[in-house]
Amino acid sequence: MTIFMTTYSNLFGQESQIDSTILRVESETIDDMLYTATIRTDYTLCLTDSIGKIVFKIENSYPNIEFIDFDNDGNKDLMISYISNVPGIQDFVKYDSKGKSFKLIENFPKYPDSKPIKGTKYFYSYHRSGCADMNWDSDLFYIEDFKTIKIGNISGRECNNEGIDDGIYIYKIRVDNKDLIETLPIDTINKFQDYKWGFIADYWTKKYNEFK
Repeated sequence: MTIFMTTYSNLFGQESQIDSTILRVESETIDDMLYTATIRTDYTLCLTDSIGKIVFKIENSYPNIEFIDFDNDGNKDLMISYISNVPGIQDFVKYDSKGKSFKLIENFPKYPDSKPIKGTKYFYSYHRSGCADMNWDSDLFYIEDFKTIKIGNISGRECNNEGIDDGIYIYKIRVDNKDLIETLPIDTINKFQDYKWGFIADYWTKKYNEFK
């Protein structure tokens, strides 16, 4: 790839160069190693260590990148936020402390707006399912061997349900099996200060153990 450089003079009259192919750079020290994530104008993401070795690379990425400890394991991970009409879709590039490397979590974009349940290995997501967000879903899942595993689902339905009554339908999921275990009135969400988001957080935090 050709790198175009822009030359400018600093305060001391010395010429410096800027790489005009770089859209964004973020750095973080993890396990005493400085890692730098660079997004270029061709939307290639390269993650390098302090000696310049590429430890992770992905094409067709997005420029919205951030180092955060997403899964609360004490190490910063790299999160890549999509530019999409569906809020909260991300790629999760997890830091592997055993291998001193970074690995992309499989199928993580299927779980938009994911949040960890504090003190557990579980996460829950939220996404719109139609009818101007009157239909919606939240999935309970965990990550094992760098893959997402879904074990529960909450489906809120109050619009064009095709024969299904308005309500909140809660399912336990095992591979291809989806078993309805609880149904609640749709107005249950009105009891929470944060509406359906408050209900979702409260339900998964209190009942995730029932889906193990």
